[in-house]
Amino acid sequence: MDSITQIALGAAIGESVLGRKIGIRAAAWGALLGTLPDLDVLANPLLDNVSELGFHRSLTHSFLFCFLASPLFGYAINYVQQKWDVGWRRWTKLVFLVFFTHILLDVQTTYGTQVFYPFSDWPITTDSIFIIDPVYTLLLFFGLIPALFMEWSSQKRMILNRGGLLLSTFYLVWALGIKAHVHSVYDASFENQYGYYDQIKTTPNGPTTFLWTGYIIREDTVYQSVYSIFDDDTDLEFRVIPRNTNLIEPYKNDRGVETLLWFSRDYYSVGEKDGVLVFNDLRFGRSDLWLTNNEEAEFVWQNYILLDDEGNAASFELATPSFSTRSSILSRFIDRIKGE
Repeated sequence: MDSITQIALGAAIGESVLGRKIGIRAAAWGALLGTLPDLDVLANPLLDNVSELGFHRSLTHSFLFCFLASPLFGYAINYVQQKWDVGWRRWTKLVFLVFFTHILLDVQTTYGTQVFYPFSDWPITTDSIFIIDPVYTLLLFFGLIPALFMEWSSQKRMILNRGGLLLSTFYLVWALGIKAHVHSVYDASFENQYGYYDQIKTTPNGPTTFLWTGYIIREDTVYQSVYSIFDDDTDLEFRVIPRNTNLIEPYKNDRGVETLLWFSRDYYSVGEKDGVLVFNDLRFGRSDLWLTNNEEAEFVWQNYILLDDEGNAASFELATPSFSTRSSILSRFIDRIKGE
């Protein structure tokens, strides 16, 4: 999830746990701790592209980190803030809840979170909200901001902040419910048209829970379609995308390609550009948000496979992600949400 949202969530958790004891300091510590797990990116200068992709959302986003790091941070903060006589146990509770909710929120997004690291590196995701969701963030701020301007001991302060947390949590449950409906639409529509499939994934198409993209794998082909919950017709029209696995077959056990296959969970398409193999992770969409028939539209997550001197696909280079911001695309996006 984006940093602003994680900061807001951390601040709301901090306020809920210790706001009536130490005031705005609780929210400040919560905000700081809320962004701390994402500081794993500070290790990037020490890692190559392959290791970097595997390391992000691993150790600092694991349940093990929650349990082991929380008391350490609890002791440290209690030492720094000992004049408030909070005690390390209550600080530990605050730290744990901030870290734990950070992880659970990230699990909702498509990127994937290695919550069982180091015992398993499989990224867990529900694919139920976009990496930026203004509705969820605003619901948090709705309760948090006015609460911070009230007296510490005010009952209304606690009710407002916890109300924002409750509403934002209901929104996440709403997203899971909508996803269940969307998933069933894709499943039924594809089976009616094509029969069996091997894998299926549905993700929000942009910062909304109203518009979705589905990806269905059958053999070496990905079938993609966009669906709005306001669509009258549930007989979806699928775009056919060849995965072209044969292009990477000679390199599938090489470090670079092996990591890309692990990260993409098989939702990929391989092409060639200027004699270089390009690995596209389909889950992150195209610059046109899949809303046009322009097959030249760039994929948001493109990786150029790099060969070493021995001809092994040892690494890759991520192309700069880009979205089209043309007014026509934004207009299409809004209209498509409305089911048009």
